[in-house]
Amino acid sequence: MVCPLDWGLGHATRMVPIIQLFLENGANVIIAADNAPLEFLKQRFDGCDFVKLPGFEPSYPKGKGMARKMALQFPEMKLKAKKTHKLLQQIIDEKEIHIVVSDNRYELFSDKVHTIFITHQLNIQSNGFQKLFSPFIRWQINTYLKKHDELWIPDFERAPKLSGKLSQLKKMPVENYLFVGPLSRFSLLNIKPQKKKYDLLVILSGPEPQRTIFEKKLEEQLTGKKLDIVFLLGQPSKQNSITKGNITKIPHLNDQDFANIIMSSEIVVSRPGYSTLMDLVVFGKKAIFVPTPGQTEQEYLAKTLQQQGSYFFQEQDKLNIETAILESSKYQPISMKNNFGVLQERISQLLGKD
Repeated sequence: MVCPLDWGLGHATRMVPIIQLFLENGANVIIAADNAPLEFLKQRFDGCDFVKLPGFEPSYPKGKGMARKMALQFPEMKLKAKKTHKLLQQIIDEKEIHIVVSDNRYELFSDKVHTIFITHQLNIQSNGFQKLFSPFIRWQINTYLKKHDELWIPDFERAPKLSGKLSQLKKMPVENYLFVGPLSRFSLLNIKPQKKKYDLLVILSGPEPQRTIFEKKLEEQLTGKKLDIVFLLGQPSKQNSITKGNITKIPHLNDQDFANIIMSSEIVVSRPGYSTLMDLVVFGKKAIFVPTPGQTEQEYLAKTLQQQGSYFFQEQDKLNIETAILESSKYQPISMKNNFGVLQERISQLLGKD
């Protein structure tokens, strides 16, 4: 059973190669998810069995008070996690599960079966007063990680690394860990060059209300410009595309069409979420990153990648897209692809083929 976190689509999209490899090795895959990730994976793997597995839906601030907002919701988050953990035990019995693969759903451990936890966030980066809580956060994360049998880290162990300090620890919290390389569904495709069609591709993702705030801010600055622009909305439950002036909005695309539109766009504008980053490096595409306000992981990645000379970034409240487009030409994007050899070998071992 494969279970992605449902905070946006990123955790679901990066499970595509894992699900695909399990299927290719003859496993019967059950997908447990909720909300948009469930809808997306149903479209992508219509032959699989699906289970609705509710998660915690956090409320996000309109401003930068992310840490305080999340801290206030922590008791409710713990309560929901306890309920989901109990539900997991029932599903394991009912569906005769042998292996549970969980992407950032800490509560999905069990003494009944072999559980695998996937994350790159082992060394949480914090800013300002948030650093006071870092020891507690690290302790809490490690407490949950130790309940799992195995840890998969979606990055390379040595350079080139995408996650930087996020996956670097002097001592791992579990002995049985494996760097499986970056996880992108686009690594499975035969990507071909495309004729330029768009000047900018805007990929919208992440939690509300910040996702819509970002969309409106970009739309205000880009409407009427002498640029051909496409917004990919990340809404798999919707179907109709809309074109207004120089901007086309597309709710959702299948993997191949998404790959084609990335290749036919000169520059990508997006959040620097780790799943998005793992996707973009497959194409070696220029990008402008705008971190979600208060999301320290995205802020860390954006700053680190800019310092490396790979991508330009701006803060959302200081966004000037014309300046960003000019500055992005000075950066050399990362080009990287995972052949999934390590992951293929481990899955074969798990299924008793080696």
